[in-house]
Amino acid sequence: MDDAIIRKIKQVVAGNFDKSFDRYQAFEEKHHFFADLTLRLAQACDLSKGCRVLDVGCGNGASAEVLSRKLECRVVGLDLSPKMIADGRRRIKDARIRLEVGDAVNPQAILTEAECNFDAALYNASIFIIPDADKSLKAVATCLKHGATIGFSFYPQILDKEGTDLFALAFDRCDLPRPKVQVVTSYEKALKGLQECCSEISESAWEQPFSQEFLNDFFSIPAQSASLFPRLSYEERRQLIPKLFAALTDDAANAKIVWRLAVGKV
Repeated sequence: MDDAIIRKIKQVVAGNFDKSFDRYQAFEEKHHFFADLTLRLAQACDLSKGCRVLDVGCGNGASAEVLSRKLECRVVGLDLSPKMIADGRRRIKDARIRLEVGDAVNPQAILTEAECNFDAALYNASIFIIPDADKSLKAVATCLKHGATIGFSFYPQILDKEGTDLFALAFDRCDLPRPKVQVVTSYEKALKGLQECCSEISESAWEQPFSQEFLNDFFSIPAQSASLFPRLSYEERRQLIPKLFAALTDDAANAKIVWRLAVGKV
C-alpha cells in the first residue's frame, strides 16, 4: 500500500470518527461495551494496578476511563480524530488520563522522552482501521519498557456453532453487495505485525450472545456503518442496518459475536 493511499485512508477514517463522537458516547452509556472489552484486553495483557498504558486509537477515552477507574492506570491516549479527542477532554476530568491527537505510527510526536517507558500498549478495537498497522506496532514497541505487553482486540465476527460467517449469510439473504473488505488491516496482518515486534504471543476470544439490538446500535455509529456499506450515505446505511441483522433472526439462538484478542511481550 503506497503512502498516498495510506494518507487517504487515514483522512477517511478520521472523518468518519469526527462524525461519530456523540453516537459513540450514547452507545457506550447504553451498553458499557468498550469498558467491558477493555477490561478483557487488560486481563489478557495481565495489567497490574497503577501501570502506565499507551492507548492507541483511544477514541473519546472510554478505554482510558475504565483503566483509570478500575486499575488506577495512568493512560496516554492518541487518536486521529480531533473531535473524538475534544469530546474525551470535555467529558473526562481525571489527572491520570491525557488524550492527544496523533498518528499511530508516530506516538513519539506526542510523548516526552521520559514518557516512553510504558508498561503496556493497547489497541482496543482500533488496529483494524490502521492501514500501516505493522509500522505502528514497531513504533509503539519502542515506547515500552522491556517486558511490557502489546495487546489488541479485533473487529467482531458473527458465527454460528459450526463457525459459519453470518455476516456473509445476512448480506446474501438481503440481496445486498458485501464490501470487498470490512477492515483496513486483516487479523492475520495485525497478528503478523505483533509477532515481528513481540514474543510469547497469545490469542484468545471474548464471545457474546447474538443480539440484534447490540449489533444495530454498534453498526449505527457512523464510523462502524461505513465498514458495511462504504459507498452509501450515512442515512442509507442507517436504514439498511436493521434489515441486515434481522435477516439472522432464525439463527440467533445458535449464533455468537466473537471479538478476537492477541497479546505479545516486548
